[in-house]
Amino acid sequence: MNESELRDALLNKMQEFNSEKLLIDKEVPIPYKHIYLPNENHKLEIWCFKQDIVIYEKLFDKNIRYRDAKISANGIELINIVLEKDNAQNSHHVGLPYIIIETKYKQPNTHEILTYSQKVQMIKTIFPYCRFVFLIFGNISPRTYRHGLYFDKIMNINNIDDEVEINNFIQVVKDLIEEVKEDIRKLNSN
Repeated sequence: MNESELRDALLNKMQEFNSEKLLIDKEVPIPYKHIYLPNENHKLEIWCFKQDIVIYEKLFDKNIRYRDAKISANGIELINIVLEKDNAQNSHHVGLPYIIIETKYKQPNTHEILTYSQKVQMIKTIFPYCRFVFLIFGNISPRTYRHGLYFDKIMNINNIDDEVEINNFIQVVKDLIEEVKEDIRKLNSN
């Protein structure tokens, strides 16, 4: 199997445990940065990264086009929201992430690990409660632990058909969801 097929197989196995009423999908656009541009309508640009597998709530519906989202009061547009995402990302809802799983078919090189870790850091500045799992289909090199600083978990699956491996992975994801819920409760308790 290639990486896409492995990701699809894992996604199908994960759908079975989803009793949380959260969405689980692949290639979900997740905001990683936003900027306010002062003009007559105070434009807010939200930039997104597509993420491999995401457990999330819907933030913006996929039917909202780039310049259709607006914040208004009393019929007056206060902020025009621009979702900066490419056309491929427009086929999915923009997600409010609980868990993001970055998958790799084989051990990535140092540069790739550093890049993925930097993406995690950027997304966590907007969604500090979000948990990230770096999942490699195969063996993990020690450099992954050294350079994947911002990942919450670094894991591997050697055999996608091994129920024990899959069940262990799914249990880790369930535990992470509980951590996210607790962090959200703490953030909302102020």
